Amino acid sequence: MSRTRKLIHGVTLLAAGVIALVVMLRSPEFAHGQQLGEGMVRTGTVGIQNDTERKLFWSLICTCGCPRETLGTCTCGFAHERRDELRAALVAGRTVEDIQAAYVERFGPEALAVPPNKGSQRLLYLFPLAAIALGAGLVVVTLRRWKQRSDQSSTAAGQRSPKGAAPAARDDYDDKLDDELKSLDRE
Repeated sequence: MSRTRKLIHGVTLLAAGVIALVVMLRSPEFAHGQQLGEGMVRTGTVGIQNDTERKLFWSLICTCGCPRETLGTCTCGFAHERRDELRAALVAGRTVEDIQAAYVERFGPEALAVPPNKGSQRLLYLFPLAAIALGAGLVVVTLRRWKQRSDQSSTAAGQRSPKGAAPAARDDYDDKLDDELKSLDRE
């Protein structure tokens, strides 16, 4: 790396460090980890009695303030009450889809563990696929540019491309290296 590049790299790192320090010092207090559900009694157990309950409880989020846990894993008292309500709805003959729809009406769409794959929610599923395709395209374009630069630099240096690999012309360094190796062989 040239001296100028090293200097630019060093100045860039120093500037990034100064910016990070200024941002950190200007904040009113240092960041602390979130303690969602702090002070909440989380000593209950989750008793799932059949596959229908498992499907239902794992598809709905506990809205008590837990760190986005499903009703299938949350052990707080709020989740226990919700599971009892949902069990009563299942016993009354409601389907899992009906119960999920009622839960969403009551607590909002963020109460679903997995957003539905319909309507505008479908974009949530298409976005990662588009990002992967865009990333793959970027990698292909970058690799092609690197290959072109490599080919251009090798032809500019008078070398042939690897397809017609012919030995490069010998210079003084090669002759000196051969002499050194021969002297080592004699010893």
